[in-house]
Amino acid sequence: MNSLDAAPVTRRNLLLASTSALAVAFPATASAQTTPPAPSPAGSRLDAVLKSQKLRVGTNLLSKPYTFKNAAGEADGWDTDVAKALAMDMGVKPEFIDTPWDGIIPALLANKFDVIIAAMANTVKRSLTINFTIPYHFVLSAFIYRSADAEKLSSLAKFNDPSLTVGSELGGAHRLTLNRFFPRMKVTEFNTIADVLLAIEGRKVNVAIAEYTVLTEHIANKQGFAVKAVDYPGSMFPIAMGLLPGPDNDHLKTFLNIWTQHFYWSGQFEPIRKKWFPNAPLPKLEKFVAPL
Repeated sequence: MNSLDAAPVTRRNLLLASTSALAVAFPATASAQTTPPAPSPAGSRLDAVLKSQKLRVGTNLLSKPYTFKNAAGEADGWDTDVAKALAMDMGVKPEFIDTPWDGIIPALLANKFDVIIAAMANTVKRSLTINFTIPYHFVLSAFIYRSADAEKLSSLAKFNDPSLTVGSELGGAHRLTLNRFFPRMKVTEFNTIADVLLAIEGRKVNVAIAEYTVLTEHIANKQGFAVKAVDYPGSMFPIAMGLLPGPDNDHLKTFLNIWTQHFYWSGQFEPIRKKWFPNAPLPKLEKFVAPL
């Protein structure tokens, strides 16, 4: 009988086997604490997470349906459910740590959490500071504008106009979309997505740019606004999990990459995707899983 037939091969069994082997090679020295310390050279962050039975997830609860605070005051959204599925497969509990967007990378560097799962694009600039996994999702930029301007902005080409001022989140990846496809627009940056939306509603800017689903969710119960997706070829950008660089995090990064592939390959992503993006087509698996 083939050895693979001896016992069912699951993500949970593979993780436990991997962890047991690692524990023999690298005896753990840190005990479980409320806030796990940074891993020592004798172990790894994955060891610390498994020992503490807790995965600390950095998030920013201001971008429905990706990450937001629900009516019960709890973390919710696509990224939150992805993190919950990840923690379940690791056999640990997730702890969501809401952090201002402009402080989320500094908080990771200060060991406030183990991983960022918050619809963060893996930009070149960010990669100079932190490490990223392979992408677990792709997002699309879009413009929100007043319905009264619909004729003036009837095509994407008309947005590339120096007379238009566009609101954008400070340090956000949508600025890359503007730089590439709409370089003639005047850009005004705001600290948060909420500030961007207030700017367009308060007529401080002509249009604003953010993630397509965030904007369609925002205007669902509003009148007087419209959304236009930036659907140029190559305009989608990846989002990935962010973690600290260095050898202490190598095993965690490897695990997260493999988990992401199995998340899609096994179909585990489908009910979560349909829950938060019911009208969007399912993504092609080859974006996340290398062909065999």
